[in-house]
Amino acid sequence: MPTVTPPVKVALVDDHDILRAGVSAFLTSLPGYALVGEADSARAGIAMIESEKPDVVLMDVVLPGMDGIVATREILRRLPDARVVALSAHAEIHDVIDAINAGVVGYVLKADPPETLLEALAHAMQGAFYVAPALRDRLSAYTSAKGSNADVLDVLSEREREIFRLAADCSTATEIAGELCISRKTVDCHLHNINRKLGLHDRAQLVRLAVRIGLVHAVRSPSGEIRSRRDPMV
Repeated sequence: MPTVTPPVKVALVDDHDILRAGVSAFLTSLPGYALVGEADSARAGIAMIESEKPDVVLMDVVLPGMDGIVATREILRRLPDARVVALSAHAEIHDVIDAINAGVVGYVLKADPPETLLEALAHAMQGAFYVAPALRDRLSAYTSAKGSNADVLDVLSEREREIFRLAADCSTATEIAGELCISRKTVDCHLHNINRKLGLHDRAQLVRLAVRIGLVHAVRSPSGEIRSRRDPMV
């Protein structure tokens, strides 16, 4: 018998009834996707997401009460493996950076065509970052302007910055987990997201970046391998 691929489970958090109805109808019409829950507020969304454990969360940025940025941080604190895609009417670069810092894996505009949403969902399922085409030039210009110093880490969440510093100091994933009182699996997930956001492929590249931005000092072993020593003032 052929293998049946389970549908991608999607949850939607947005306070606009018409938008939720439109996204729901769109996803329901597609093979391979299932909308497993909707919520009109961040707090209701967090509870629903904890219960349903969707593959991808579509999160509005502006919500009544707790906003989508804070909600994303809380979801990832509770469910580190969750994939959150921001779905927003706001195209300002600071909103995009705030969402990236919170841990989203994608940022889509509500004015985008449905195909853009599908691209974001597909990228999220592959563990890849996606940003709406209309925002790419501005995001690229922002990251290029920041790339000459430690502000290159602006794309990382607070916890990811913490893990970046420990990893740059050559702490192992197990050591990082012990120091931060989190699981090794959670550390591995954060390291994967750090590498994805910064365009890195391995620990050596991470260390070289940390040295370049002045976060650590380079130390060569007798074999010539580049190690690091964290700047005590950082």
